[in-house]
Amino acid sequence: MTGGLNALQVAVMLVSASCGIGFLFGSGELALLWHMAGSLYAVATALGMLLLAAVAGRLWRSGAPIWDTFGTAYGAQARELVASLSVLWMCGVVAAQIHGGLAIVGLMGVPPALAQVLVPALIVAASRLDLSTASKVAAVGLCASTGVLLYALASVDGWWTYSTAAPTFVRDLALVPGPRLFIVVVAVAALVATGCDYQQFVIAARSRRSAVIGCLAAALILLVLGFLPASVVLAYTAEHGTASAQGSQIIPFIMARVCAGSGGGLQWLMLCSLLLAALGSGAAVTRAMTAVVSARLSPPAWLGQGWIAGAVAVVSAAVASRGQAIVETMVALNVVYLASVGVAFVAIACRVRLEPKLAREVMCSGLVASFAVYAAGWAGMLVHDADMLSLAAGLGASMLRVAVARWGRSRRSGVSSGSAGLEPGIAPLAP
Repeated sequence: MTGGLNALQVAVMLVSASCGIGFLFGSGELALLWHMAGSLYAVATALGMLLLAAVAGRLWRSGAPIWDTFGTAYGAQARELVASLSVLWMCGVVAAQIHGGLAIVGLMGVPPALAQVLVPALIVAASRLDLSTASKVAAVGLCASTGVLLYALASVDGWWTYSTAAPTFVRDLALVPGPRLFIVVVAVAALVATGCDYQQFVIAARSRRSAVIGCLAAALILLVLGFLPASVVLAYTAEHGTASAQGSQIIPFIMARVCAGSGGGLQWLMLCSLLLAALGSGAAVTRAMTAVVSARLSPPAWLGQGWIAGAVAVVSAAVASRGQAIVETMVALNVVYLASVGVAFVAIACRVRLEPKLAREVMCSGLVASFAVYAAGWAGMLVHDADMLSLAAGLGASMLRVAVARWGRSRRSGVSSGSAGLEPGIAPLAP
């Protein structure tokens, strides 16, 4: 592909897609619970980049995002279903940006009720801007926040904390409950490798080599940046004791305090920069979701892009209102997506052909079961390991549907020597 992205550009775009407000604030929030292991989301994202590098060559040659892969294997309806599921998990990403925006405007003194309306409305408004403008706004805000993070680390003598972050991270993994560790790593890493927002940059690479090297470089950069939020939180609390702000507000609180020490109202400038980053990131994802809905799902003609963006913001705000931590918000919907498409995706990877109707039923079975557990967790019926149960329920329901199809085939025609164990519509792909 001539005129595509070189390896450095691929890496920068992949890192930009990863290091949003959810990444920044979410890691700081987890550091209050798990200390340096609060960087787990960043490390899992880096592992996902390594998985993406492993399939980058094949993905680049195909030039097709994941829903087109499903469409080729299982037909147009499967393509639309996977596109819809992609919109579902991206709602978790927008919800994370809303979480971050709420944390920031809360520190600015905006009443909670007003903030719940204001932040989603601003994201919708920003999504109507030119995409390059929204991306630049987000990039400027995130670059400013990274610079202030480094300044904050220096101001609290946190360089030793950061320099020993890797071994400390390994030690502090003992603080993370086993099921939670598993589900975060699997849900985040697998989503990076299969998510359309990451795959688009691999597909846009100028060569297979650029795609692979870009993914590897992105993994390295994420490991370098990923320990920063937790290091700042640990160094600050070690010097100043427990901060008055908790949860998702801990990172913007520390950054504002550090800037306040410099005078001149810099803390307000910093909070505004962070808010712009949250709005820009949320707007970019909302715009991408709007494009997917418009191009793939054939909405009614009267439903303009502004209305679609508004619907995305409303759903994402509802997800954010659940009250989960930022990383948990993203992981929970990642799990629903992976539980829905997992079995059908493995069938493609293992070169087992499913009839289009059966493939759709497999994915719908996984979606219904996984989302039912997600809803039960939201309703408070499940307190522990809801995401693990959601993943198990979705994959289990999908595999049960395949087993039922196999049983039906065996009952009707028995097992012949030429098709032993293969249900209707399931056959090995030709080599």
